[in-house]
Amino acid sequence: MLRVRIMHVVTTFLLLASIAVLGGCSKKEEAAVPPPQPQPAAQAAPTPSANALPSTQGEFPGLTLTIQELKRSSNALTLKFALINQSNNNFGFGYSFGEGDKEFGSVGGIHLIDAANKKKYFVVRDADGSCVCSRNIANINVGSQSVLWAKFPAPPDDVQKITVEIPHFPPFEDVPITR
Repeated sequence: MLRVRIMHVVTTFLLLASIAVLGGCSKKEEAAVPPPQPQPAAQAAPTPSANALPSTQGEFPGLTLTIQELKRSSNALTLKFALINQSNNNFGFGYSFGEGDKEFGSVGGIHLIDAANKKKYFVVRDADGSCVCSRNIANINVGSQSVLWAKFPAPPDDVQKITVEIPHFPPFEDVPITR
């Protein structure tokens, strides 16, 4: 329900912004500008800010991954990212993002690369060997998104950027680490 409201707000904002831009034009300019075409709510995307983190598509057509945050705490890094489904089909996680065929419906197969120190960081595991990350993830319906997360051991304090490798997507290089 919240996703539907967000999509309505984004669509309404885009429509009002288009009206405001066209309302500021002179009569001569209005004739040269075609009327705005409404965008389907499922394809409306937030406008990236100046400090926006990376976004890309990978091996799954219509699935976009956007890194939202890579935040350092005293002894860990938390990666937060969104998967946006703009395809024509629902997306099920299965074993696609787990570590091998051990983790159904999780993002435990993500890792970080610290090139300066030549070190690879894997998702933190609990005493049972389960990832400290998003697990039992529901399908992402057409036109929806899912915000996911994973915890990693913290690299040394002098490491300010790191490479994020998420299965089925190109590596995100030099992702800034925030506090």
